[in-house]
Amino acid sequence: MGDIESLRHDIDEIDKQLTELFEKRMNIAAEVAKYKEKHNLPILVKERENEVIAKNLSRLKNKNIEKETKEFFEYLMTISRKYQAAKISPMSNPPESSSVKVPMSNLYGLIGERLGHSFSPAIHSIIMQKLDIKGCYHLFEIEKGSLRQAFDGLKHLNIKGVNVTIPYKIEVMEYLDEVSREAKEIGAVNTICFKENKAYGFNTDYYGFGMMLDKMNLSLQHKKAVVLGAGGAANSVVQYLKDNGIKEIALVSRNKASAKCKFKDLDIYSYEEADLLRSHDMIINCTPCGMHPDIDVCPVPSDMIGKFSYAIDLIYNPVETLFLKYAREKGLTAANGLYMLAGQAVKSQELWNGIEIPISMVDEIYGQSVELRDQNSELRG
Repeated sequence: MGDIESLRHDIDEIDKQLTELFEKRMNIAAEVAKYKEKHNLPILVKERENEVIAKNLSRLKNKNIEKETKEFFEYLMTISRKYQAAKISPMSNPPESSSVKVPMSNLYGLIGERLGHSFSPAIHSIIMQKLDIKGCYHLFEIEKGSLRQAFDGLKHLNIKGVNVTIPYKIEVMEYLDEVSREAKEIGAVNTICFKENKAYGFNTDYYGFGMMLDKMNLSLQHKKAVVLGAGGAANSVVQYLKDNGIKEIALVSRNKASAKCKFKDLDIYSYEEADLLRSHDMIINCTPCGMHPDIDVCPVPSDMIGKFSYAIDLIYNPVETLFLKYAREKGLTAANGLYMLAGQAVKSQELWNGIEIPISMVDEIYGQSVELRDQNSELRG
């Protein structure tokens, strides 16, 4: 074995080659972004990324570094996706990504109509504490008809960013300077960044839902999904499913005509017709049916739920809705919406502070959120 200086020289030479190859790779990624934009293709293609990782793991001669190699390529593709996203939907002054913690004091919040029992301040408090982000997260209740004045007021507060909930996810887009690609496609915004007197809109529900599916190890390839509801939450879920290889989506709504106007390319069913959907793999509840305090209701009959393999309820309070209770009794793989909530909150903090939070920390934040929710079951989002 050589001396330390000789080893360092070898590493420097390798780093030089890595830098040259990385630059080439990112130049090609930019070309891929142009192609995806031209052909309206999703940035994230999970199956392709899994294929790349598997292929490169098979090339390893030293199998003792499989874990590190997998992490290397996962991180490399995360960087590539962000670079492609910036090329496809560039902001005038997008937040810059950094792994550095943000020690400054900041003001954040949630805007909506009724927020008395929101879980958002608690979950953002967990995130800020873990990352040593010094700031406060407030609830801003806004009466209907007052959004414009309230939005102007937020700008004057020098607030760094807000989340948006019912009923303003669509209406607030009118007051934004720029909107991200996924939010445009969804037609709704749930996260806003304020920078240099401009407002930038994003949809982090989209990313939170994806994180939840990854946590469940649920691949969308060749799957067929039934989505209950046609509101803002359904918009995010449907867009993510489309972008990530779902085979077929059927949407169930109380108002078929209205839903058809929003989801022109989907088959729309009434709740009376929903039992016809027996050949699908997963059922996803995007309605508030079963949310605290009205916990004794379920959007569909229990015998219908038993026809699926997977059940997801975006509600997280109560921990187990009647919908999920029926699903688990019938042996389905089931999940509530708390991991999605944690994921979208993490993505919001990434955008507000220009940082990247590793998925391992998302798991920790979720775990602390479960403990906190269990301590106070009256909190809801």
